[in-house]
Amino acid sequence: MTSSAVGAVSSATRPRAGATAGRVGVAAAVLALLLAAMDATVMGTVLPDVLADVGGGAGGGYAWLVSGFMLAQVAGTPLAGWIADRLDDRVLAVGATLAFLAASAAAGFAGSFGVLVAARVVHGLAAGAIVVSSYVIVGRLYGPERRAAAQGMLSMVWGVAAVLGPVVGAAITGAWGWRWVFFVNVPLCVVVMLAVAVALPGRSADAPAPSKGFPAREYALVTGGSVLLLAGLQGSSLGLGAVGGTAAAVVGLGVLALLRRFGGALVPRQVFARTPSAGAALATVGACVVMYATVTVLPVRLAAQGASTTKVAVIVGVSAVGWVLGSAVTGGMVAKRGYRPPMLAGSLVLLASTVCSATGALPWLAGVTAGLGTGAVTAATLALLQDQAPAEQLGVATSAATMVRNIGSAVGVNGIAALTAVLATSSHAGNGAFWALTVLVALLVLAPALTAPRERTTTT
Repeated sequence: MTSSAVGAVSSATRPRAGATAGRVGVAAAVLALLLAAMDATVMGTVLPDVLADVGGGAGGGYAWLVSGFMLAQVAGTPLAGWIADRLDDRVLAVGATLAFLAASAAAGFAGSFGVLVAARVVHGLAAGAIVVSSYVIVGRLYGPERRAAAQGMLSMVWGVAAVLGPVVGAAITGAWGWRWVFFVNVPLCVVVMLAVAVALPGRSADAPAPSKGFPAREYALVTGGSVLLLAGLQGSSLGLGAVGGTAAAVVGLGVLALLRRFGGALVPRQVFARTPSAGAALATVGACVVMYATVTVLPVRLAAQGASTTKVAVIVGVSAVGWVLGSAVTGGMVAKRGYRPPMLAGSLVLLASTVCSATGALPWLAGVTAGLGTGAVTAATLALLQDQAPAEQLGVATSAATMVRNIGSAVGVNGIAALTAVLATSSHAGNGAFWALTVLVALLVLAPALTAPRERTTTT
């Protein structure tokens, strides 16, 4: 179906909702996504208070509070996508939010470091499901003709969360203590569940039915490969060492490569073929690498050079604002001009960001362009992945987009930091790492953008 016929979609493939109910359902999805996104960024702010209260600082064990969440989110994402294509959207949304509520309560009441880590693992599983559920709900409510603009709105949430997460976490911790960072999630989760249950329409009875049976082998490949890759990239913080971390990452990539042969039920086959969807997945990884390398590695380098805390905070803040703006503009651009223009614009802006970081010139510009480019690329690629997926695979297409985004963020945080350490003998170590990142952007983001479809197409 070409862009001229995007609006001609069978009503069987998406639920019907009144205007008011639809707005309430979207608001619930946005709030749930905001909670999940902020939960991923808040731990860095409250970590010192947490370790002082429940311990866990010895031997670097605190890394599991962050890594446990991230790895669990990777494991929960493809499972949520599979469930989303088989059950009523309300079931996944309410179930994921209820698990998030329970994990928040457990984290708030945690009396030991081990209990807190376990609660964070459940948090990660629930957050992965919430992210998929939120995008699927909006995708079904709006349909292909308005999906790109709506998903652009959701993509803005990530930028907002990047700003609000640390700020809100610090404010709550200062006023009431770190436990209330998790307790405040409880009433908000109740609001989300009530709104979803009341406002969200049920799935149409004649909607396409996906094949039955859980693909256990594929799930093992998806989760095992992703976990090994992310664990390898975090080798130093997890005690694996350089050799162990490299080995884990290489094995993880090899396991993920097997999905080209055995995938299809949890990750759409077109992601591994020579298709626009594969290019979109690569571009998503590349964009997120730049974003997370910029907001983590660049501030560390600036601080080492004597930059003030305010200057470092500005870099992070303008990156998040840029992401919001890039996502907001791209949603409407995809609907009118197709995928290629925003992907090209985003890739060129990302190249400008890495060059600024590599040369050390205008670090604030490196931050804002990293956010703008990432917002544009991720919003456009998500629309492409969803549009190219059959209606019965909207959930797994969304989970695939989330999975590659997580992989890109992990590579950006850990991979560039590791490369900087390898180049540490040089006085220009950081410059070399960001020049390498410039080459990566050209290969993973610009090249797929040049071959992306000119016009918007959809199979739903």
